[in-house]
Amino acid sequence: MALRDPAQKEQRLARIEQLEDDVFEQAVSIVQQVLSFGEVAHDQTDPPEAWIAQFGEEEARKRLKLAQSGWLPASSSPAAFKYALQAMGGIAKGRAWRVKVTQNNLNVKIALPAPTSTAHPGPITYEVRDLDP
Repeated sequence: MALRDPAQKEQRLARIEQLEDDVFEQAVSIVQQVLSFGEVAHDQTDPPEAWIAQFGEEEARKRLKLAQSGWLPASSSPAAFKYALQAMGGIAKGRAWRVKVTQNNLNVKIALPAPTSTAHPGPITYEVRDLDP
């Protein structure tokens, strides 16, 4: 059966990973372009010269539109920015889950002596005094 063939399964997983990489790169690109709003004015009509030199006229105009959307309030900003953020977060979480890399996966037990022993007398308590104004 084709679904159980390990070689075909590896091919499918590699293809899925490639598609995932493409979506992640596109989402990162959108987020970067929107976050470059500080480089343009909200009412600017022409893209910066540096963008034209780096990306070309057409791509610079697209970047300008996305960057200007960064000036909009969240209620009227394009949904694409939110979708890009969600895609980035979902892919990052999925990748972290696949390789089991989390901040809470350390499982270590440490045996300490009781806090009342002479080696570890416990926390120091200080006398509390009220100060007269």
